Amino acid sequence: MTDLLTGFQTALSGDYPQLLLSGLGVTLAVSLCALVVSVVVGTGLGLVRVYRVPLLGPLGNIYVEVVRGIPLIVLLSVIYFGLPTLGLTLAGFPAAVLALGLYSAAYTSEIVRGGLGSVPAGQIEAARSLGLSRGQALRFVVLPQAWRVALPALGNEFVSLILGSSLASAVTLQELFSQGRYITNATYRQFEVYAVLAVIYFVLTFTLTRAVRALEHRLSRGQSLPERRVI
Repeated sequence: MTDLLTGFQTALSGDYPQLLLSGLGVTLAVSLCALVVSVVVGTGLGLVRVYRVPLLGPLGNIYVEVVRGIPLIVLLSVIYFGLPTLGLTLAGFPAAVLALGLYSAAYTSEIVRGGLGSVPAGQIEAARSLGLSRGQALRFVVLPQAWRVALPALGNEFVSLILGSSLASAVTLQELFSQGRYITNATYRQFEVYAVLAVIYFVLTFTLTRAVRALEHRLSRGQSLPERRVI
């Protein structure tokens, strides 16, 4: 027990806490940027698939099937190590953001598709009868309702992005897991360092999950009208 406590003190001494904090900042930055890419691309994929846009719809289906069928680490390697052979070289951060975002977009597309499917088809016709174009009906009527339904699943997808960002160390990005591995190599305290990393990841994802639930509860207020008593 004494040796274990000494190990934790060693893992959290000197500049190591600062390294973990800087790695955590990189992890959050990568995850947030990748989430933006995921939401934008995934929403577009969901729309063209649900409404069967000619050419784009089938291409969207192919994209989702292909991306969901390969490991994230392979996509990271293709973007970071493979693209330079085509004349396009990306640094670690944009490569990680692009890989995580495009990978997550395939799953976000399914989430958006489910959200769009929950909105009654008559909503678009009703909006069109009020003078809105089809695009305006999607933007102001359908998508807000779809996002409300999809919010819990999107929160889970963001958690997956944070956990998946640990693979970004493969493209030389100094995120949280990479910094933890550096501390492990410097201190030879594998159990203690990785235990600290596990706690940090847990606190981060647990806090995010609770925040998403609170937001979901707040958005759901007023959605159901109180029952009117008949006298």
